[in-house]
Amino acid sequence: MQLSLNKPKYHFLSLDRNPVREPSVQSFTFVDDPAGIRILQSCNGLLLCCSNNRLGEYNRNYYIYNPTTHQYTTLPKPSNRTQSPNTIFGVILAFDPLKWVHYRVIFVRSSETSPHLYQLEMYSSETHQWSFSSEISKVNNFSQGVYCCGGIHWRNNSGSFLRFDVHQERFQEIPMPKIPDDWDQQTKCRYFGECGGRLHLILTSCKHSTSQFNVYEMKNNFSGWFVKYQVDLNALISANPKMTQSNCHVLEHWDYYAFRVLAIVVGEGSGQGSSSPFMVLHVPGKVITYSFKDKTSTLLHDFAPDCTDIEGCTTFEYDYAYPYITTLANV
Repeated sequence: MQLSLNKPKYHFLSLDRNPVREPSVQSFTFVDDPAGIRILQSCNGLLLCCSNNRLGEYNRNYYIYNPTTHQYTTLPKPSNRTQSPNTIFGVILAFDPLKWVHYRVIFVRSSETSPHLYQLEMYSSETHQWSFSSEISKVNNFSQGVYCCGGIHWRNNSGSFLRFDVHQERFQEIPMPKIPDDWDQQTKCRYFGECGGRLHLILTSCKHSTSQFNVYEMKNNFSGWFVKYQVDLNALISANPKMTQSNCHVLEHWDYYAFRVLAIVVGEGSGQGSSSPFMVLHVPGKVITYSFKDKTSTLLHDFAPDCTDIEGCTTFEYDYAYPYITTLANV
């Protein structure tokens, strides 16, 4: 989990250990980069990283790092780029060791043919070469893509989702989950991520209590979503009164509780000595796990015993949390 954008440092939290007060905190030093190393994405045991300089995308180095073997590689810069710097709008790693040994890195950049389009540019670890792929209109936020089952998924500005199959190089639009009529289309995305080959989404209403919500899972054919888990945080909130926000306006008609969803963990050996799926939450000063099966929570780490407000201490978001598994894959 990332602590700072300046010379980034990271908390390393094991999901299999007993609760500790002082988790490992460190910066990445696998390469001598004066600006420091920033994680962009975790994908099936490999980390996509970049130098933390702010001098433009063209001057930024990108790395693939295996934290298990401590191997890394520096991605070559595309030799055919003719545009000026600062044209990269998203970078994502696609890697699935169960299907192939090679990975791809996709850049979403400005199109050279139209100011209204984005261009996808792909690097293959098999060929060690860059190639141009599809063009797409500027209707998506491509900075937060999620790889799952051979495709990259982005949330569309219109509310739907866009999937890009990295092998067939084809796009597919996926609708939003059906939400209750009284939500008035006012939703907040609490989580959008992958684990064990399953894509999960959490939406909450801006006009209803956030203590109860659904966890959606993508259908196997990528045609839509279904409710996989139902969450009730009332017992957790009662046990952690600091989760109740003190700065909610008295005229607001909805509840707001201080928590962030960091990860959803499913599958065999998913931590805590059990294969039962669970959710990792950051609440004021703590990281806890919440079991979907029995609705109980367990302390994972205590960051700051004296912290009284999630906004007044270190705050983590799901897109700054990078779950990873061990792999011996070469980079």
